[in-house]
Amino acid sequence: MVPALREAGFKVRSNTWHKQCEDTLLVVNLQKSQWGPQFYINLAVWVRQLGDASAPKEYQCHIRQRATSLPDKRAENLERALDLEDGSMGLQEREACIGEFMRESAIPFLESLSTMEGIRSALETQKLKGCFVNRELKELLAGQV
Repeated sequence: MVPALREAGFKVRSNTWHKQCEDTLLVVNLQKSQWGPQFYINLAVWVRQLGDASAPKEYQCHIRQRATSLPDKRAENLERALDLEDGSMGLQEREACIGEFMRESAIPFLESLSTMEGIRSALETQKLKGCFVNRELKELLAGQV
């Protein structure tokens, strides 16, 4: 996951990576399950028009989505790769699966939301169906029509 994020211009702080864009901050957070050796990759977008933040937490962001909830046929493999109890994958296969998913699905998804126009388009085309979208953001976009 780390090489893919670095290649895409993300900077790390603790277990959260941020990428500065003109309209937004793109956020990727690695979360450990409190119940076992499973991990989650949380994807989020902070909209600059709604507040000034240099490194928001994932849960503070205006758009939020689990990587495994993206409409991608590889999401099931990603979930297996993030579950360290699942013995069906070796370390190299896990790394390859996570890296591929980040490069080909998660990062492009976030980058498509890096502008207000991209966010508006994603809402209109139902690309954000299943994502948490903050009410304040919906109201901002409704006022800009």
